[in-house]
Amino acid sequence: MYHFYHTEDIMGFKLTNSGMQMILDVDVPNVIASHFADVIHPFLKKNGLEIKDINHMIFHPGGKKIVATIEQIFAEFGKDIKDTQAVLAQYGNMSSATVLYVLERIMKHQPQAGEYGLMLSFGPGFSAQRVLLKW
Repeated sequence: MYHFYHTEDIMGFKLTNSGMQMILDVDVPNVIASHFADVIHPFLKKNGLEIKDINHMIFHPGGKKIVATIEQIFAEFGKDIKDTQAVLAQYGNMSSATVLYVLERIMKHQPQAGEYGLMLSFGPGFSAQRVLLKW
C-alpha cells in the first residue's frame, strides 16, 4: 500500500442520517498525477520490473476525471486502460472493489502465460493499493 500523506481529507466517507456519503475532493486527480512515479516505479523496481514489462493495466475506475488523468499518464508509456474505461461506462465507480470488474474483463482476454498485470486501486485515507499479477 502507498499512503498519500497529508491528504486524509480528500477521499473517504462521511456518516450521515441517510447513510454513508462519499467524499471525493476535486484535487484527487492532481494528487494521483503528482505521486504517480512514487506509487508505480519503486513498486515495480522492487519486483525487478519496469512499466514497459507490464502487459495489462488493471486500474480502478474511480470516476471520469481520475480515469482521464491515469489514461494520459499511462499513454506516455504506451499503455492503455480501455478495460477500465469500459467498466466505468457500464457500471460507474462502485468504490475500490470496482477494480475486480476490470480484472474480470482482462481475464476474458485470456492473458498468456508469463504476462504481467498491474492492478491499482485508490481508497480512503488517501491510499493506493498495488498488486502485481503474473499469468
